[in-house]
Amino acid sequence: MESTIKSIVDAFFKEKKLDVIEEVENILTKKFGRAFIDKNILQLTVEKKTVKIKTSTIEAKTEINLYKKEIKIKEHEIKIL
Repeated sequence: MESTIKSIVDAFFKEKKLDVIEEVENILTKKFGRAFIDKNILQLTVEKKTVKIKTSTIEAKTEINLYKKEIKIKEHEIKIL
């Protein structure tokens, strides 16, 4: 029973690409810290093969752009708004 529920949840995560968002969030948290994420990142979304990071300030956008090449997600491009 537990394995079926887990497989359904895993399929849902992959279908909605929440696993990609979680991976990006973990990378950003390791790089910048939880306080930076909570204060400066408004939204993380995935559209087709693009991960969009919406920031609250131009300073946060610039900071993330400096480390953009280190944020590598399989088959996805990072776009900072």
